[in-house]
Amino acid sequence: MLPINNTSDQESTLNHPTIGIIGCGNIGGRQAANFLAHGYSVYVYDINPDAMVQLQPLGACIVQSCAELATYSEIIFTALPTPADVITAVLESPQNLSQGLRSGSVYIDLTTNSPETILRLHQAMEQLGVEMLDAPFNDCPVGAESKGGMGLAIMASGSKVTFQRVQPILELMADQVLYCGEITTGTKCKLIHNAVNAVAVQAVSEGITLGLAQGIPLEIIWDSLRFGSFGQNAGDIHGLPHYWFSRRCDDSSKHPAFTVKLLHKDLRIALGMANQSNICVNHLSLTVKDYEEAEQRGWSNYATTKVRCLQEERAGVIAKATLPVLSSDTQPQPQSTSTATEDSPIKKGIFSVFAILVLVIGSNLFQLGLHWLLRSPN
Repeated sequence: MLPINNTSDQESTLNHPTIGIIGCGNIGGRQAANFLAHGYSVYVYDINPDAMVQLQPLGACIVQSCAELATYSEIIFTALPTPADVITAVLESPQNLSQGLRSGSVYIDLTTNSPETILRLHQAMEQLGVEMLDAPFNDCPVGAESKGGMGLAIMASGSKVTFQRVQPILELMADQVLYCGEITTGTKCKLIHNAVNAVAVQAVSEGITLGLAQGIPLEIIWDSLRFGSFGQNAGDIHGLPHYWFSRRCDDSSKHPAFTVKLLHKDLRIALGMANQSNICVNHLSLTVKDYEEAEQRGWSNYATTKVRCLQEERAGVIAKATLPVLSSDTQPQPQSTSTATEDSPIKKGIFSVFAILVLVIGSNLFQLGLHWLLRSPN
C-alpha cells in the first residue's frame, strides 16, 4: 500500500501491508481479528492489557506503546471512545503515535470524532508526511445484519488517492465503503446519521408508549410498526429520491395518494390520544405544528413530502437531484406504485399463457399414461 518500488519483495510486502490498531474494544478488537483471519500481520495496543491478550492467540503482536506500534505498521487505525482519547493517543501521551510514525504511512481514524479534532490530527499528519483519512465506522447492532458479519458501513473522507490506496483494506471491514469527500466529511456524515437515528428512536419510543397507554399489547405495536411502510422502508429513507428529491412534491397535479391534509388529520388524532392519556410526545407535537403551517400555506392537497420544504426554507437549501439518486449499486431502487400497476396486466397475461401450456402438457401426459395402462398385460 506504500509507493511501489522496483524490487519484487517490496511489491509483495506493500500489496499486503502491516496493520496497526490502537484501541482493542468492540470495533478495534473485532477488526484486528478480522484482519488476522485474512492473513494480515497486525500489531495492537490498548491501555487495557487484557484487551490485547485476548487477541494474542489469534496471532496479534502486542506492543507497549502507540509509538512502538507505528514503527511496525504501514496502515494504522485508531478506534477509541472520544475525541480526547484520540488526541491523547496520537499527539499528547508519552510515546504517542506521532513519535513513531514513518513518512508515507497511512493513518485512519475510525472514531466518531469531532470535525475540529479531525482537522487538528490532519494538520499534524501533514507535517509528518503521513496520509490521513477520517473513516467513522457504522457497527452492526442487534436488529441489523451485516452481510460480511463485521459492520454496516464506513464513511471515509480525505484524499481520494489515499482512499483508493486503502480501499481494499476498508472493504474487508464492512458491507459498504462510502467515499464522502474532503477530510472531515465522513465524520460529519456519521454525526448526521447518528442524529437522525436518535430522533427516529425517540419517535418510535413515543409511538410505543402511546400504544401501551391505550392498552395495546406490545407485540401488536411492534408488528404494526415493522410491517407497515415505516418498518419496510426504514423510515421512508428509500422513497426520498422518488418522492422528494425529484421535486414531485412541488407539483399538486401529481394527484398524490397521501396528502398533507390526510396525514395532518392522522397526526391530530394521535396527538389527541396522547393528550387524553397525559403523555408527553414532544416530537409528535412539533411535527403537528409543521403540518399546521403547511396547510396554512395552502399545501393541503400536496403530497405529504411537501412538508419537508419547511425545513429546506429554515436551512436555506433545496434537496433536488436527477433520478435515480444512488450512491451504490447495492442500494434498493425506489419504485412508484403506478409502475407496478402498469406492469401487472403484462405479468397476468404471461402467467395465463404459462398456465394454459401446463394444462395442455399435463392433459397429454395423462392420456398417454392411461393408454399405456389399458394396453399393458394383466
